[in-house]
Amino acid sequence: MRGTSMTSGKESGRQNLPGLLAMRWYAALAIVLVHLIALPKLRLPGYLWFVPNYFGNGVPLFYLVSAFGLFVGYHSRLQTRDQLAEYYRRRFFRIAPLFYFMMLAYIPLGWHWGHKVPISQYLSSGLFVFNFIPQHVTGFVMASWSIGVEMAFYAILPILVFAITNLARAIAFFAVTVFVAALWMKAFEGTSGSIAAFGTFSLVAYLPFFAAGIAGYHLWAQSKGSRPRLGAGVLIGSFLAMAGLIALADQITSVASYFVPENIRAFQRVTWAISLAGAVVGICLYAPPFLVGPIVRLLGEASFSIYLWHPVVIVLMHQAGIYEWLYAHLNGTSNPFFASVFATLAILLPLSVLSYRLIERPGMALANRFRHPSAIPVEQPAPAFLRELAETK
Repeated sequence: MRGTSMTSGKESGRQNLPGLLAMRWYAALAIVLVHLIALPKLRLPGYLWFVPNYFGNGVPLFYLVSAFGLFVGYHSRLQTRDQLAEYYRRRFFRIAPLFYFMMLAYIPLGWHWGHKVPISQYLSSGLFVFNFIPQHVTGFVMASWSIGVEMAFYAILPILVFAITNLARAIAFFAVTVFVAALWMKAFEGTSGSIAAFGTFSLVAYLPFFAAGIAGYHLWAQSKGSRPRLGAGVLIGSFLAMAGLIALADQITSVASYFVPENIRAFQRVTWAISLAGAVVGICLYAPPFLVGPIVRLLGEASFSIYLWHPVVIVLMHQAGIYEWLYAHLNGTSNPFFASVFATLAILLPLSVLSYRLIERPGMALANRFRHPSAIPVEQPAPAFLRELAETK
């Protein structure tokens, strides 16, 4: 998902954090590669064995960046009723226009693919409540399950902003979410069908990644005046940690199975959440130009479009026989896979940038047009329970 962080630079201050935009692009690219392998079942060069196994962490990275970016933008801006209304309006118009467009696009696509979508599923998706319905949790727009998770997180973010006011609270919240998510995953073991999908794709299962993003924000807020060397060290250390998690996966799992035999999945999520959070903090403290160039930032802005369009592009290219043709003519080398990646991105990226500029940006502008006019801006106090959370330190 923005997923996703789905915050514009203007409202979140992200213009000062190009690293967040870069991370959105890298997360989107990772997910594209995973689905490019999985949907048309492309043969992968042996030395890229880790891509399908670990690049799926692109979605959790989106969640982490989302929580981090939203705290950057709203940490001190959700103190009144007007600010809460503004927040929810912006969140809705950041996601809804493109998502609704894709829902409409799936009507002819569904006819083409012979797939009929029930009206009830259109309603649950249109109201963004499908993350709470086991039969609908995956969504009918391909890969949209993560949008359901993201929108559920948007709903509770104001409470988290008021409650998690420092790093100590953020770490405590992370620990609680890890515990709850472990119990949640344990409760759904042995299930199948829509119940198993509900356990897998629920917000509860992914809360540790959002919590890691919140902790990352508070760590960054305390360290942002530091020298760039600190950021570079954190960034390099995080990359090395992720490389270690991949290279030593079997050994780490073996050790973990000795200490936490019933919660291996939860342990793996914790290690990846911490490593990804370190990378986000590091790149926000020190953004190397070769990692956050103008093109990367543009693709980061368009990452929501990339995410929603990429399954459609991959499936249609597969049905058109493009991947089969490439593998037939470039067989025997690593070239077919890389040629397939290039061909996919050559269509996907221009389409996504166009979609971002023609649908997403005008959609975000609608949030201001629907703002309630007031001749004399009088801010109403926030609800009492939120003020109490903010005052309790």
